[in-house]
Amino acid sequence: MSLAMIKYAAIGIAVLLIATECVLRWGAGLGDPPLARLDPSTEYELVPSATYRRWGNTIAINANGMRAPEHPALPANQDRHLLLIGDSVIYGGHFLDQSETISARLGELLGDDPRLAGCTLRVLPMAVSSWGLVNQAAFLKKHGPFGASAAGIVVSAHDLYDVPGATSDILPYRTEPSWTAIGDALQAVTERYLRSSHATADSQSPAVRAQLSLAALDQIADTLMDQNVRPILIYHPTTMERSGTIRAAQSRFLEWSEARGIPFLDLGMVQMAENDYRDAIHPTATGAQRIAQTIAPVIGKSLPRCLDF
Repeated sequence: MSLAMIKYAAIGIAVLLIATECVLRWGAGLGDPPLARLDPSTEYELVPSATYRRWGNTIAINANGMRAPEHPALPANQDRHLLLIGDSVIYGGHFLDQSETISARLGELLGDDPRLAGCTLRVLPMAVSSWGLVNQAAFLKKHGPFGASAAGIVVSAHDLYDVPGATSDILPYRTEPSWTAIGDALQAVTERYLRSSHATADSQSPAVRAQLSLAALDQIADTLMDQNVRPILIYHPTTMERSGTIRAAQSRFLEWSEARGIPFLDLGMVQMAENDYRDAIHPTATGAQRIAQTIAPVIGKSLPRCLDF
């Protein structure tokens, strides 16, 4: 091969790499993955005060490590804080824009509630992808309820058995940034392969994991009620459960709520369209809107009214 041919080949490869980088970064929305940091109590948390663009969507993390706008540690007298505790269903994943998440939609809907006229309402999503109840209880213990008056605890079937280190040590977030969109894409493919090939055997039995999860749920409820926060347990079913699969986990959570005297809202009673789910469990933008519309009138009653009528 002549020197000229090598030169042209090198130029062609460079142009191809630059074009691929541009397509992946500005077309697909790669190159700026949201980051997490390891934590001894919560296992991992979102890096605070950071904004990303992922798959064309905005992901903005506030100073408290929540995917939400900044908010004061405690509300003013005529303001209201509402906690929404959960995992990726509430976090919204990276295929939903910040404005499309359940918490954002819920804030919009409750902002139109006449009972809350005169208040500034803030919905605070205490939610990170793949967090279980043990992680959530640790975060709540560490940071407190931020002056919330009410809290929705959103659970699904897998939350009954999801405890730290139970199945995989692969985090759903990166701990280091990607310098190129190409490198980001390659790492994403590798991570997907590792997750799918990772052994699914757990060192703890389902009974032990369920016991740990329900104990953490007790801890969450106790922490909330000790600070006069009114909790409600919200069950979000998978598409398989909606198609008729036995709902053993739902029954366990219902039993727990009845034993604790905590209201229980089953989202399985709400009609969802096929395009309301992105996969077996995560809602699309329309699904998030429908869920928020269902939660709003129920949890809104738990918030103290702002003005006397």
